[in-house]
Amino acid sequence: MATGSGARPLRADAARNRRSVIDAARDAFARHGVTASLDDIARAAGVGPGTLYRHFPGRDELALAVMEDGLTELHRLGVELLDEPDRLKAVHRWLDAYIEQSSMYEGLARTLASPPAAADEHSVCWRAIEVGMTLIRGAAESGALRAETDAEDVRAMAVAIAWADGALPPDSDRRARLLRMLLDGISPH
Repeated sequence: MATGSGARPLRADAARNRRSVIDAARDAFARHGVTASLDDIARAAGVGPGTLYRHFPGRDELALAVMEDGLTELHRLGVELLDEPDRLKAVHRWLDAYIEQSSMYEGLARTLASPPAAADEHSVCWRAIEVGMTLIRGAAESGALRAETDAEDVRAMAVAIAWADGALPPDSDRRARLLRMLLDGISPH
């Protein structure tokens, strides 16, 4: 694993530490937002603050690494789900993961609705979105979703669910309830 363009691969212990910091930060950001204490994140990761700052000089770099990691996982899930025989189940799982990722950070739902123009088709954001669009289009073509289902419309509704999930008082059932309503609306039954 490299730390950046042209950088040498990390030693195994440094790569483990980086992974631990990202995992601890994801958990802390999900519970407390991106203003979570970096010292608490380092402690939860089992590393010292110096190790955290060696990998991530500031909060923004850490937040970006956590977001990119989540989008990479979203892409990986989408690729895995391309082989799922139950197309509706595949779309449901991807949309749920997409909404969860989108609602994790204030403002991320808006960014995922319209990724920055500077992000090209090879960016992790675009790859994660495109595999989901492929799942939705495939489900519509197979009859698992209504034939007139537009993948971009479904994604826009998923972004709206993510925004609602993050903008309203916490309700553990809200995301699942809204996603179920969305899927009921695009199902052929």
